[in-house]
Amino acid sequence: MSLLRFVARSLFASYFVAEGVRAVTKPAELAPDAERFTSTVTPLLQRVVPADIAAYVPEKAETWVRAAGVAQVVGGAMYATGLGRRLGALLLAKASVLNLAISLPDKGAPKVAKGAARPEVLRNAALLGAAVLAARDTEGRPSLAWRAEHTAKVTERKAAAIGDDVTRSARKAAQRTEKQAKHLAKKARRSAKQLGRKLEGTIN
Repeated sequence: MSLLRFVARSLFASYFVAEGVRAVTKPAELAPDAERFTSTVTPLLQRVVPADIAAYVPEKAETWVRAAGVAQVVGGAMYATGLGRRLGALLLAKASVLNLAISLPDKGAPKVAKGAARPEVLRNAALLGAAVLAARDTEGRPSLAWRAEHTAKVTERKAAAIGDDVTRSARKAAQRTEKQAKHLAKKARRSAKQLGRKLEGTIN
């Protein structure tokens, strides 16, 4: 990893790490805003996931805030250091969804409150987009899907080339066999003629 990439990643991850530490150590500050999101998501998850897993879905907003904080700290550290870089960016993207939901004002909020919340909403939306792009970044190297497709095409070309070689070899073998058969037929005809002459000479 180049120095420029390390610095850029560290700058990007620093915000998430700082916010994650705050969420883990002081979840009560963010819990009231997160309540609007978690009160809707928690029942939905409990209905969707299997029954044995539904019991582990957190119901308290503070637990959700702490979980998002841990994801931000771990994801930020992974992304900044390059150890599990894309997985770390994916954790940041998932945590950004909660951050964006928390920053959204209520539908019935006054225009002044909505205007005051707009910069934070736009910031969280931008960070979410950046985290998604970071999760897709392959550092200029081909993706796994491209490499798999490329390998399949190369294998297909090699198989076709081998098939052509086999076809050419079979054609050449058939031609050699045909020549040998013709040669043997000629020899057989000559031998038959010679034998016929000898028989005629003997009879005469």
